[in-house]
Amino acid sequence: MTEKILSEITPVFGFCDFNKIKESLIECRALKRIPQNTKSVIVALFPYNLGEDAYEGSNISKYAVVPDYHDVIGKLLQDTATKLKEAYPEEEFVAFTDNSPIPEVKAAILAGLGVRGLNGLFINPSYGSWIFIGEIVTTKEYNYPDLTEAETMCIKCGKCVSACPTKAISSNGIESELCLSFITQKKGELTDEQKKLIKDSGCAWGCDICQNVCPMNKTVKSEPIEIFKNGAELTARTGTDISDRAYAWRGEKVIKRNLKIFEE
Repeated sequence: MTEKILSEITPVFGFCDFNKIKESLIECRALKRIPQNTKSVIVALFPYNLGEDAYEGSNISKYAVVPDYHDVIGKLLQDTATKLKEAYPEEEFVAFTDNSPIPEVKAAILAGLGVRGLNGLFINPSYGSWIFIGEIVTTKEYNYPDLTEAETMCIKCGKCVSACPTKAISSNGIESELCLSFITQKKGELTDEQKKLIKDSGCAWGCDICQNVCPMNKTVKSEPIEIFKNGAELTARTGTDISDRAYAWRGEKVIKRNLKIFEE
């Protein structure tokens, strides 16, 4: 029954043993929502890649082209948690996305859904890193995969390390505050060097460079979930309306500051 309900919202999902991540929970206000006696984390992946032709002329990261995933995935998971509760009334089901106490990449790996890249991103065999991750924490117990360490890491080709314009990625992982995506989201004034990085990248919000060069992203499916496919009309007109896109959380000042950089 669980699989049938989950398949209605996403093509990819799995189950992670909560005991394997409970020592890595993230401190946030949502932490108190985790039920007592939690046993499992249901991990759901939501593909958003529209295919390269859809991004021609775009000046924002691919994840920001589609409608705001916070709202889209949040609603899908909440509705699914409600259905699961109806199917298993004796159990608890609590949905999380993005601002979550669950270490999402680790949970997705332990659910057997893919590996971690050197850039810190999760990579699924079918959809690459072009996915959003959401979770439903539950008191219900499921079967969990048994993975070796080698099965949790990417091929370590180093292409993302070489391509990163800020040298934020190394063989040890990523230094997030050096990441160009982080820089595009910073409030206030940017340094001349930071402005140049944004201008040279051609991207006013986010950065896809490390994902674009990743060989594990080369043959992935361009099959976004339906709600992303039908709501991506903003692709080539960034900045005209930010009300329902992922960069709206920062307010319009930051995205407009970045857009102005291309005019200087």
